[in-house]
Amino acid sequence: MIPIMVSRRATSVQYSAIREVFDRAPKDALNMGIGEPDFGPPESLRRGLQEAIRRGLYRYGPTKGLPELRQGIADMLRSRAPGITADNIMVTCGATQGVMTSFQALFDPSSEVLVPDPGFVLYPPDALLVDAEPVPYYLWEEDGFEPRPDQVQNLLSPRTDGMVVNSPGNPTGGVISKGTVKALAELAEDHGFIIISDEVYDNFVYEGEHASFLPYLENSVVVNSFSKCLGIPGWRIGYLVADTGIIDQLAKVSYYGIACPSTPIQYAVAIALEEIEDHMRDHRREYDRRRRLMVETLNTIPGFRCAPPKGAFYCFPSYDQDASCLELANRIISAGVICIPGCAFGDAGDGHLRFSYAASPEVISNGLERVRSVVEGMPRLSSAACGLRKGKPC
Repeated sequence: MIPIMVSRRATSVQYSAIREVFDRAPKDALNMGIGEPDFGPPESLRRGLQEAIRRGLYRYGPTKGLPELRQGIADMLRSRAPGITADNIMVTCGATQGVMTSFQALFDPSSEVLVPDPGFVLYPPDALLVDAEPVPYYLWEEDGFEPRPDQVQNLLSPRTDGMVVNSPGNPTGGVISKGTVKALAELAEDHGFIIISDEVYDNFVYEGEHASFLPYLENSVVVNSFSKCLGIPGWRIGYLVADTGIIDQLAKVSYYGIACPSTPIQYAVAIALEEIEDHMRDHRREYDRRRRLMVETLNTIPGFRCAPPKGAFYCFPSYDQDASCLELANRIISAGVICIPGCAFGDAGDGHLRFSYAASPEVISNGLERVRSVVEGMPRLSSAACGLRKGKPC
């Protein structure tokens, strides 16, 4: 038999640890692992999709997206960056495709790309899949999981071509301040690299405000999605914002991957854009209530410590039980609660678990009681040993 040959790029990446968790979880497990909102789309979006079908909008559209949607996005963003026009916008098949297209268009095999650790599971593999080298920069709980510009600067090399930031952050819920955004943008300008800013949780901020890289498009590409704010993760629609010259290059690369985004879905989203803030207002209030419930309950579990996340819909508690995060997550999953081991998000995630509060208060309360029953009585690490595990004080 002739062996099946695959590329080095394919073998350089592994299946997502998040997907593996769901594959082995009991079917009736309480789900506090998934990163998707539990509310559905607004009525205007549903009507818009029905209207698109009635109008027979089934043909290919422009690679950059429908003009009316691109213009609507530009109008929506102009309060954050007054100079934005439709020419700065490209519609994507979700943020996932937007990030991958950005890596394909911007980085070469010689490139180094700084990626957050702990950070979302896409970023290092996206670098490897374009033969670039992911270089982790570490985020620590005592900093609110916010990057330190001085530490980032120490990681820069002549090969540094990019940096990924994610605020509000997955898995940590950390929010980057306006001052740090400015400092990182200045580093990018001074050292000649580009920032890819993943801002898909920008509507989920509970403390302070969201600071965007939109004012710094000379050195940034902003990635966003309608999955979270409109409750449509399965519709796969998002957008990129960048300098017009970069947008043209992104569109050229995107064409060879998707040709164009879904025409009827774009039409529906264009109709619903004006309702996003109203749609989110009550949902944000409810998610804040769940956030407080989860943090309060986690902090009553022996050995667990959780600072309130400022954004997104995840808690990332540390623990001092004598078990790797993978071992502890497996025990919890066996008890019927889905959570994600912190090491799925990078080396600095060990000693942490990720729980999503995109679940009902009943699921949160019942699920965390099961977590308590799993960890009570487990051997505990000393503060020094816990610090060695995480590379930081426990």
